[in-house]
Amino acid sequence: TITKNGELYLNEQAVNINALPAEVRKRFAGAQEVYVRADKDTIWDVIAQVISELGEAKLAVNMVTQPVDEAERPKIP
Repeated sequence: TITKNGELYLNEQAVNINALPAEVRKRFAGAQEVYVRADKDTIWDVIAQVISELGEAKLAVNMVTQPVDEAERPKIP
C-alpha cells in the first residue's frame, strides 16, 4: 500500500522503497507477482518508483483499484 503521503507498507508494516523487493522476496518466497494499492491522491512519481523497483526485481505488478462513483467521475468533453 502507498499512502497519499508516499509512505509504503507491506502487509501493514512500514517498508523503505529501497528494501521493498528484498522484503517481498523474504516474506513471500517464490512470489512472482505483487498487488499494489495506492491512495487516489498519491503523487504519481511515488507510484512509478514502486512499480520500477518491483519490475527490476522481476516481479509482475498488478494495481488494485476501486470503482469510482459515477457522481465523482470527471466529465470529459
